[in-house]
Amino acid sequence: METISRFLLLLAILLSPPARGVEYGHFISADSSCALWWAEGTYKIMKNDPVPGNQLPISISSAGNEYEAFQLVLRPPNGKTDVAVRVGNLLGQSGRVISSKNVSVKHVAYVNVTKPTDSDSRDGEWPDPLPDYGGPFTVEADRNHPLWIRVFVPSGTTPGSYRGEIELSASGWRKVVPFEVLVWSFSLPRSTHLRSSFGLSTEDITTYHNLRTPDELRKVTDLYYQCLRDHRMCPTSPFDLYPIHVRVLGLDWEGGEFVNDMVHSGRTALKVVDESETSAVDAHTTQPIPVLPGATYDLSWFAIAEKPDRQYTVIVKCYDSRGSYLPYDDVLRIFRGSSTWEKDSIVISPFRDAVKSVSVHLMPTSWDLKGTKTGTAFFDDVVFRSASSDKNLLPQGDFEVDLNAVSVNVDFSAFDPAARRYLDEFGFNSFNLRLEGLGWGSFYQQRSGVLHGFPQGTPEYDRLMGQYLSQVEKHLEQNGWLGKEYIYWFDEPNRKDYPFVREGMMNIRRAAPKLTRFITEHQPGPDIMDVSEISCTIFDRVDREVVAELTQQGREFWSYLCTAPKAPWVSLFIDHDAINLRIWPWMSYQWKLKGILIWRVNYWNSPEASPAGTLQNPWVDPMSYMTGYGTANGQIRYWGNGDGRLLYPPNRNPNDHSKKYLAGPVCSVRLENLRDGIEDYEYFHLLEEAVKNARLNQETLIEKAKSLLDVPESIFSDGRTFTKDPQMLLAHRKQIGEVLGELMKGSEQ
Repeated sequence: METISRFLLLLAILLSPPARGVEYGHFISADSSCALWWAEGTYKIMKNDPVPGNQLPISISSAGNEYEAFQLVLRPPNGKTDVAVRVGNLLGQSGRVISSKNVSVKHVAYVNVTKPTDSDSRDGEWPDPLPDYGGPFTVEADRNHPLWIRVFVPSGTTPGSYRGEIELSASGWRKVVPFEVLVWSFSLPRSTHLRSSFGLSTEDITTYHNLRTPDELRKVTDLYYQCLRDHRMCPTSPFDLYPIHVRVLGLDWEGGEFVNDMVHSGRTALKVVDESETSAVDAHTTQPIPVLPGATYDLSWFAIAEKPDRQYTVIVKCYDSRGSYLPYDDVLRIFRGSSTWEKDSIVISPFRDAVKSVSVHLMPTSWDLKGTKTGTAFFDDVVFRSASSDKNLLPQGDFEVDLNAVSVNVDFSAFDPAARRYLDEFGFNSFNLRLEGLGWGSFYQQRSGVLHGFPQGTPEYDRLMGQYLSQVEKHLEQNGWLGKEYIYWFDEPNRKDYPFVREGMMNIRRAAPKLTRFITEHQPGPDIMDVSEISCTIFDRVDREVVAELTQQGREFWSYLCTAPKAPWVSLFIDHDAINLRIWPWMSYQWKLKGILIWRVNYWNSPEASPAGTLQNPWVDPMSYMTGYGTANGQIRYWGNGDGRLLYPPNRNPNDHSKKYLAGPVCSVRLENLRDGIEDYEYFHLLEEAVKNARLNQETLIEKAKSLLDVPESIFSDGRTFTKDPQMLLAHRKQIGEVLGELMKGSEQ
């Protein structure tokens, strides 16, 4: 009777209508309790895909220092509760072991696509998040439940076959599933040769993890960096929390911009601009101004508002003998600006005895607690003095600065420990070097640089920028970090932006000729490449002939994916085939591209699309909505499912702020496949190096290796013409592994 039940169950499963046109995967077993099957990681297993008919034992191959995964799928006819998973050690010959600690088990979770990205997609539940196995779980009836089984093979593991078992159990049911890992006779290097830039917002980490302190943010962000390290990817700016600090000595004001086209007297006045609706912007004195108890003080200035009758604010802040701020002693006044220079003043009655020093703050708007006001104002001839003296206690109150008395001091005390961890220990091979004072912009908008008040194009700016960048360049070189940096300050310029970009790039070159300049472009070409060392082009506009020509001249090319391109091009979307992100590094290697970029990996919320006070839940809504570029609040525009989102927050209810999450991110099927592609890139690199170093008696292997380095058009011919069958990639990779192992074995003899 049991045999008949198993047969009928298997027959029903095999006759289920396929969700997609191509059958894939491999059958393991079926009984009245559950059907089991498996598939490689480069598939997206939909909940109702049929159990495959062909039977094949689970076997994967891996180099040392490589991750390799497969999916074990449970499909019970009546549902199953309290399913437990246990994985033991993997055993090889002569007692060799790969510890079970190197095997992780994750669930393949689903997100509901209601708005398909493009015509190549469809709505429904798509697999993407990979939450950790946390203990016994429930399996839905007559639906696939994939488990993501990931094996890490330590570097230097003795080659050969390693066999392990996965034990599945529930009430009255137990299955043991054997699997094999074939370990090659070579290991991948610690740091990959494919450089990368993956944007990570620490602001969204803070918000979605409900973090409260800077220390919590540093600890959790470090877990995100560990995740990217383990996927052979580099965060765009790993030093956002550990910046290089720049102090300009001999300058008594911070904030604002020294200008000479709107002055009351002398050569220079101070322009203060507040464009933020979420914070108050000011210019203020940098050195404490001593005051005496019992003395009356007078603060006067000249001001002009960019718009008539626009209010501005002047604040005198107070401090005790230890320099601690005394907020309840502040003197704050709001004034109405004029379209012409007008003098205003504040008479300050004696301070309390506790007040030992003050600072002066100039705000171009009327002050409010949330900083919602915006505006621009100019100030000049600021005088702070006691009523009994004519001496101005503000040495630069007229904003006239002696350039010979000004110098730059660069502080690396926060940067260096982080650089030793993330560059030296983690092996990140690239990072965006954020610099103060540079301009910024894109095809949509741009702004010229200002360094500590001195605008780009002035002698003061050029001199201070030269001192600043030369110190940065020297420090990176002395510590072995020079060349890993890239300066990414302008995004996707159009031709109209080229003069602005060229000026900014040349400013960098004059100040620090060894620093690497970087730019994302709509299309590669010589028009702007002569002022950047790295050009990163959106993938569907990569011109292979131009890349080949300029690469020979020493230029470096990357490519990037974002909201575009869409089908039929290689893409990053949840509702596209898994092979997309795995094959991207293959194409990168073939076309001599040295890096890949994705603008964000944790773009979980668009404030324009989300109602006020509400966070988008990426576990529920996979769509990435457009932000910026003139998008108004409440205006819904679509970028695509999963654009800028390869990681998930552990918080599945981000609008519940009652719990703090000090864990790292939840990775995704797409992130895993991209890592596999990056590791494949290393296979190609190692094979190319092995060919160069091969022995003379290895001619046959060398010819085979050269043929494998040239990927056949049956796998891909361009970025929109590529196989959707992962088996073709896996077969080519297996051949590389076999030949590479033989070449390396021969070179050691």
